[in-house]
Amino acid sequence: MDEKRASGRYYTRGNPFQLEPFQTWAKELNLEQQITLEPFAGAKDIPQLIDAAHLRCRDWAFFDIAPGANGIAQRDTLADFPHGFNVCITNPPWLARNSATRRGLPFPEATRYDDLYKYALKQCLTHCKWVAAIIPEAFIRSGLFLERLRDFISLVPQKQDKTNHSADKEGLVFSSNYPPDKGGKGGLVMFEDTEHPVGLALFAPYATPEVRVWRNNQLLGGLNELRTHLPMPSSNRSIVFNDPKGNLGLIAIDNTVSASIRFCSPEELKDYPIRVHCRSITKIGVPWDMNIDMLNARLKTIRERTHDVFLTAFKGIRRDGHYRRRLDWALARSIVDRQSLQLKMNVE
Repeated sequence: MDEKRASGRYYTRGNPFQLEPFQTWAKELNLEQQITLEPFAGAKDIPQLIDAAHLRCRDWAFFDIAPGANGIAQRDTLADFPHGFNVCITNPPWLARNSATRRGLPFPEATRYDDLYKYALKQCLTHCKWVAAIIPEAFIRSGLFLERLRDFISLVPQKQDKTNHSADKEGLVFSSNYPPDKGGKGGLVMFEDTEHPVGLALFAPYATPEVRVWRNNQLLGGLNELRTHLPMPSSNRSIVFNDPKGNLGLIAIDNTVSASIRFCSPEELKDYPIRVHCRSITKIGVPWDMNIDMLNARLKTIRERTHDVFLTAFKGIRRDGHYRRRLDWALARSIVDRQSLQLKMNVE
């Protein structure tokens, strides 16, 4: 496993290339006439998935630092990226800098990025006009490389049937051989050895006025439009998280059943030890009286209107078919502070 972590390699499973946004993207660039680069080719999974999606390339060029199949040229493509290709379709390596440090694994000193996939994606975008990359779902909240990003698809597993392999109506492939999660369910076989929430980013050679955000084949909206439903950022430091004497409770992570993030009375958490570094359950010190029902109504509206795009996804799928999500403290602070402004307006 550490050998895979060292190179950031997780082989691709499943087939996001059957989805409507990718099919449209491939048609626009005339994929069947292109020599397509796969700079992190692994075991050559991606060309097989492209074939299974009833798409063709004129030819492929394969490279990898540790080739996993015949016909792949051995090359450290992060240090020596191939030139002369217009189209790149890839699953770049993923490895967080802090994870590499913790495990004593090498991490490129040439990059300021906190994850290897961001450095790899930068190389792809520098050298290729059209780029499709399977990357962590959290990318859409990073604010990186948005100028040329045309579509971002959150690849969410759907329920599988009892057959060995099945495809749902949205074109994602599942396998009942995949180890079930703790909830007893299988999922999208996007990777052989991880259930990390993933997305497919589609880039064009030109600046795009708006990034379309999808959940599989469902268009959720434009990224800028979705952001309009967020409260204004707050820097109000009088709102103190992990305050053992706080007057507001927050359960900041979904359970395995449904969208269950909520504000609550601190009494509900009276037996819960508040830890300094905890981000899941906390008490918040707020220097005014709180209307918990109002806070939860606001949170519910934000989640519905933004489709949870700006909440961090966790491994595993809730029983209602969506990724578990976590509310970060920056957004929680903004929701609480906005109520302060509303209360002041009502008083005035």
